Amino acid sequence: MVKATISADIVSSTALSVFDLMHLQSVIRQFLDELSVKSQNTDWGRLFKGDSVEIFLSNPHEALRVALLLKALVKKTFVESNMEAKQSLFKKFGIRIAIGIGEMRVADKNRDVLDGEAIYYSGRALEKGTKEGLSIKRTMFFASKDSLFSEQMDVMLGLLDMLFKEATSKQCEVLYYKLLGMSEVEIAEKLGVVQSVVNQHSNAIGWNAIESAVNYFEKLNFEK
Repeated sequence: MVKATISADIVSSTALSVFDLMHLQSVIRQFLDELSVKSQNTDWGRLFKGDSVEIFLSNPHEALRVALLLKALVKKTFVESNMEAKQSLFKKFGIRIAIGIGEMRVADKNRDVLDGEAIYYSGRALEKGTKEGLSIKRTMFFASKDSLFSEQMDVMLGLLDMLFKEATSKQCEVLYYKLLGMSEVEIAEKLGVVQSVVNQHSNAIGWNAIESAVNYFEKLNFEK
């Protein structure tokens, strides 16, 4: 059975203060815990080396939504650092993410082991797409055994990536809750603002295009 994995790393994590990095790590761990609980432990993830993330998803159709949730989560998380040049990279890009689709030989949460095609694909795609310093151009990638399909998905992720580059933390916060399925009324109540503000942030980050991409991804046939 085809599964999905996500490999990710925080951009310019060394630019963050120890306090900010620990806060961000805590936020990501909570996200991974909630992912596992929601899926009744069929999905899980791990944070390692301080700034790297790997996620296993039993249903590959969830991969894009989860990847975008992680992207929005990191970009909406407030950090404060005195290393302005490098911090600007973090604020602009947040986290690099690669989705891998394929078979998995082992996905054992208790032993903390991930081994198989999917994690190989996402790990290699992230490694290949990672650029250093100011040469960063993209932060979202896709890989599978089908090279043509991977190229098509990579193009879509590249376009979605563009929507995130200039997005504010508030826009990413609204996007995060929309990806969770919350209505604008519910989000407004949660954030303590009027619905029109939520709608403005939603339109500014391109929610309609993002929602269309997620819905399209969820209908794909990954078994062929």
